[in-house]
Amino acid sequence: MDRQLLSLGSADKILGLILTALRDLVDYDLAVILKITGANTLTVQKALGPLVNERIESFSVDLNRRKDLAHILRFDQPYLFDEHEEHEDTYEDLLALPEDHSCLVAPLYVQDTPIGLLTLDHSACSMFSPAIVKFIGTISRLIAVIIAQNESSQYLDSLRRDLTRERNILLTREASHFQNMMGNSPAWARVVDQVKIVAESELPVLIQGETGTGKEQVARIIHRLSPRSDKPFIALNCSALNASLAESELFGHEKGAFTTAIVQRKGRFEIADGGTLFLDEVADLPMEIQPKLLRTLQEGTFERIGGEVTRSCDVRIIAASHMDLKQRVQDGLFREDLYYRLGVYPLLLPPLRQRQEDIILLAHHFIQKEAQKSGTVPAAISEETVAGLLSYPWPGNVRELQSAISRAVLLSKGNTIECRHLGLKETPLPAEISAPDRPVAAGSEPQTPFPSMVSMEKRHIEAALIRTAGKIYGENGAADLLQMKPTTLQSRIKKLNINRQQLLSS
Repeated sequence: MDRQLLSLGSADKILGLILTALRDLVDYDLAVILKITGANTLTVQKALGPLVNERIESFSVDLNRRKDLAHILRFDQPYLFDEHEEHEDTYEDLLALPEDHSCLVAPLYVQDTPIGLLTLDHSACSMFSPAIVKFIGTISRLIAVIIAQNESSQYLDSLRRDLTRERNILLTREASHFQNMMGNSPAWARVVDQVKIVAESELPVLIQGETGTGKEQVARIIHRLSPRSDKPFIALNCSALNASLAESELFGHEKGAFTTAIVQRKGRFEIADGGTLFLDEVADLPMEIQPKLLRTLQEGTFERIGGEVTRSCDVRIIAASHMDLKQRVQDGLFREDLYYRLGVYPLLLPPLRQRQEDIILLAHHFIQKEAQKSGTVPAAISEETVAGLLSYPWPGNVRELQSAISRAVLLSKGNTIECRHLGLKETPLPAEISAPDRPVAAGSEPQTPFPSMVSMEKRHIEAALIRTAGKIYGENGAADLLQMKPTTLQSRIKKLNINRQQLLSS
């Protein structure tokens, strides 16, 4: 029944309806519902009857002064004041009531907790019979449930708003982190999904991929999405570090530990405490240091060089290498036990040549960044340049693409970027992007046909439409993403026979 009543509207409206209906059954001059607010205060929530006035509607009772009401609230039973009983007027002379009148109060209880009080007053004496007293006890329980459920509903609404706000903040934060992980290709989408999963954990991550694929960038995003995001992200490039220098960089040293140790220095583990330590090019770490690194990872302790104090650290490790670390183990250049400790969650970044759908998207992104730096209009890309970008193997991956675009924007002087501006010298790959890197004998035909410019343009437009859910016009539409006029894009969609509805439903 209480749920049906709640469906009628707000608690104030429902309580008004109850008190109105109650007057058809119980004659009263004033009915008031008071709610406990604060530790020792009763505040009027709803008042009805001929004696109601503005002062009553804004009235509150201090229970420290009204010991009789405080005592009544201790018991879940209605209480009928005797007409001749000496007691303070509940409403402190705010009402035009004779000294002798009928007064009935009923505590409002939810389970074993008092939440308020219902009072009924009548100018005449002996108006509330034992049957009415019992009936009011029942009504008081209904009123208590209405108030409690309303408060629960308000709390849930508030909690829902807070959770929605937190969710939006997290989504905005996540979106800002992934702005630097642009890509529509299936290969890159798998990487993004893996990053989201592993970021929430404490597992060590081993990122492997060719030079320029963005290993450190991915490591930083994992850190920013992790519970350690408010703690340090400390990076150490292990390349060209000899054993003594690597040990000092990792664990620190005391003053005088060696000839050049003129001051005490903290190591990366100490600096990164509570956060993330990124070991870039970990395959180059000298063999002599690998057992000490393994011990620190296993036990969470270390000593500075020249020090006797064993120090604790709480660090998440993300390691990276452009080399095949497993092959390094087989070649005897990397400890197998350290490899398994670092590679709990392996993450392989695909080379740019396996991300065909992302090349033009990234190129436009880098053009936009260059335009923002110089405060100029973004340069356009000719169709010939698009074909060149798509066919080039990009041995230096995303880093090489960014360098090529920066150079091309400068050489084109803000006009349309042509192939000559890119300065690409390598021979294009004579096979599909997914094909393994292997030479093709002179005079032989590639095993799969090289994609035509038209087919690549169609795939690129389709990728943009999928990303924008078919939206063409306006901000964040496909035309905006491709940096072309919406009318031009519509013309190309028609010419290339792209079925948007079929594309989005597939």
